[in-house]
Amino acid sequence: MSGAAIQTKEEAYRLFDEAVTALTTTNFIITEKPITDLLRCLVYSDQLRTFIIDCKKGVDYETELATAVVKTERGYAFLLPKSNKRLIALVTGLLHDFDSGVRSLTSFIQNFWPNVDNTVRYRLFCENVLLPYKQAFHDSFLLEPESSDTSAESEERITISDSVIENAAPLFASLRTVLVEDNKLSERRRESLIEVTDGLFYALEKGNVRIIKTVWIALQLALEGNKKAERKLSDISDFLALYILI
Repeated sequence: MSGAAIQTKEEAYRLFDEAVTALTTTNFIITEKPITDLLRCLVYSDQLRTFIIDCKKGVDYETELATAVVKTERGYAFLLPKSNKRLIALVTGLLHDFDSGVRSLTSFIQNFWPNVDNTVRYRLFCENVLLPYKQAFHDSFLLEPESSDTSAESEERITISDSVIENAAPLFASLRTVLVEDNKLSERRRESLIEVTDGLFYALEKGNVRIIKTVWIALQLALEGNKKAERKLSDISDFLALYILI
């Protein structure tokens, strides 16, 4: 049977669905073949292969992978992108890494779910990575494509954990305090600077990378030459850079 024999999207998706289901229902110790089979089906069907190529356009895999790894109070979490196509590009790349030996599936699941055995870790991997991958694939491949405006917006959004927001809050509060206590600022300028500072924190809460970068640039320009705020601004800069947000 050749790829050309698959005539419809539904037939192509069924091929993918069977392969990913086989992977999510297998025993952890025998995942090697199901991973290979899934990747082969993505190449086997012309429609699936074209779709994967489209998902990868404009997506830097290593950057997505680094962004997905978020430090929490209990260790590290792996958080998938909000955008379906970025999610698909990321997980497909990860499966390629497992298949080629570039990364170890065992090490991966041990890093993110350290306090349980491998059987439970793999189940959590399926629930948190593979099943969302399957759903994203279904929605983007079978359903109507997103409008260009919605797609562009979603491409700029990421999930930022509550613990990251909590760690950022004191940094913004410190800058706010400096601005409130700076008697060299006019009341109008003080209010404007505080509004931009609060706007940056709001963008961080929403996980909108484009707005974070835009407001960050605006805040830098607005505070240029303000020696009192310089250190606090530097702390925020280091924090945002740490999580690859600027």
